[in-house]
Amino acid sequence: MNELEREYIKTGCDIVNAIIKSADISTEEGPSVYITLKLPVGGVVFGGICFGTEMLTNDGRDSYIEGWDKGMTAILRIMQLAEVKHWGDLAGKPLRAVLKDGRIVAIGHLLYDQFMDYKKPPFKEER
Repeated sequence: MNELEREYIKTGCDIVNAIIKSADISTEEGPSVYITLKLPVGGVVFGGICFGTEMLTNDGRDSYIEGWDKGMTAILRIMQLAEVKHWGDLAGKPLRAVLKDGRIVAIGHLLYDQFMDYKKPPFKEER
């Protein structure tokens, strides 16, 4: 067991292996952009974090998406953890899922001490 795994387990988390069922980037939930990974554990979904918003132009006739810079960081980190070069190749790839109270709170590389947690830097700034 590595250092980050021990840290999660000390806080009452379980860590399980999981295969990504699907990976979506969508604007289904209104004007916001979301990244979602579906895994067969812990409530199924990791993500659901807003990474951009649809904005109207000044004249109100057109719209555009204004993204959050950490959205690109999230996309690249997910791809790195799953060892893929293309977002479309995520389905079927293994990850570790960190579960707290039955919900996925972080994901990790299958073998290495590498995790992604939206409540830790770079997604949440340390104070």
